[in-house]
Amino acid sequence: MSLINNILPKFQFIRVLSNDTRTKIVYLLGEVDGQDCILSFEKTQYEDAILPTLANSVDTLTNVVENNIYAWCTAMMSSTADTRLKVIFPATDVHIAKYEAQKRIMLLETPQHYQTITLPYIKSIPQKRVQWVYNILNGTAETDRIIYHDHDPETGFVILPDMKWDGSIETLYWVAISMRTDILSLRSLTGDHVSFLKNLRQRCYELAKEKVNLLPSELRLFIHYQPSYYHFHVHITAVAFSDAPGVVSGQAHLLDTVINNLELYPDYYQRVDIPFVIGERHTLYTDYKWN
Repeated sequence: MSLINNILPKFQFIRVLSNDTRTKIVYLLGEVDGQDCILSFEKTQYEDAILPTLANSVDTLTNVVENNIYAWCTAMMSSTADTRLKVIFPATDVHIAKYEAQKRIMLLETPQHYQTITLPYIKSIPQKRVQWVYNILNGTAETDRIIYHDHDPETGFVILPDMKWDGSIETLYWVAISMRTDILSLRSLTGDHVSFLKNLRQRCYELAKEKVNLLPSELRLFIHYQPSYYHFHVHITAVAFSDAPGVVSGQAHLLDTVINNLELYPDYYQRVDIPFVIGERHTLYTDYKWN
């Protein structure tokens, strides 16, 4: 029995984390065998009255992908149609804070803030939180979904569909994950990484043309700050996907701009102040609030 099929019958609803009618996604928090579990259901729009029973409305699962604590698939529902189901189990407090509706604010991170607040936070994150990334990089998970894999430990990367992509060209959403483990985020990048970034960009352009017939001018490549996980990766979306998750100012930094900044000033991201949006339940919200 697959992870998802095993989890759904045991899911005990606790509360709704968020229900966004614009993006048509609802996140539910529950328990499975005494551990927190997050389910997301994506459709046109859900009525609040049926949210506690969604886990019991799944009839069939297709396109199942499983990697460590993450799993997602396409679900056919008895009460709703064309619902995309995702599972995070066991879910951590960080996962719950990420998906729960909450107040968000814009913070300004100075280089000193990064060294004294953000970097210690990053180092405190258990490595098991990114085990699913290493599963992809070492070829033990999602191998059938990989579009491209350069195994070089210094210059290589993996390109695969993001789990948010529904398969439509207009909503293209891929992610390129670096084989390197020493690039934590935007702050780690220096002029020494420019050739690596340019090669990654060019390969994304070539693959997008080959696989989905999109030109470079029809693509948006960007880096999140703060990222959802601190292993360097680049997001690739279609420009036509105008409201793609995470493309907003205060989160997305265009790869072209990043490369240009590093060519002008090799230590640009070690010197510059970087604003970012954070939710009030995130650890950094509390750490920065009084600084």
